[in-house]
Amino acid sequence: MLQATQTGVLRMYDDIAVLKRYTTSGYDEYGNPAKTLEKVTVFVQPRGVYSSEFYDAAQLGIKPSVTLMMTNRADYSGQKIVEFQGVDYDVIRVDWNAQRDGLSLVCEERAKNNPIAPSPEESGS
Repeated sequence: MLQATQTGVLRMYDDIAVLKRYTTSGYDEYGNPAKTLEKVTVFVQPRGVYSSEFYDAAQLGIKPSVTLMMTNRADYSGQKIVEFQGVDYDVIRVDWNAQRDGLSLVCEERAKNNPIAPSPEESGS
C-alpha cells in the first residue's frame, strides 16, 4: 500500500501486523468472564525508536523497541497487543499526530514466557 505524505513523498506500507485485543463475552463453566482474543490485520511501516524517546522511556523502566506507522486511524481501536514479524509487542504509546490520516504505535516486546496473556489493563486487574 502506498501513501503520499504532505511533502509528496510516497511511503510503502507493505509489512503486515496483527492488532490483538481481549474481549469478554459471557462466562465459562466456572462463572468466570470468558475472554476471547480478537485480531485485526493491518498494513504498517516499521520504524526505529528515536534515541531521546528510548532514553526517556528507560528512566520509567520501559524499553520501546519498534514504532509501527499505520495509514488508517480507523483500523486502531485501542488494542494493547500487536504481533509484528512473529513477535508480540505491548503498545506503550499511540502518536495520533504522526500523520494526517494515520498514527504511530510505539511498542515494547512482550515477555517471552508470557507472549499472549492479557496485560493488566486488559484483564481488569
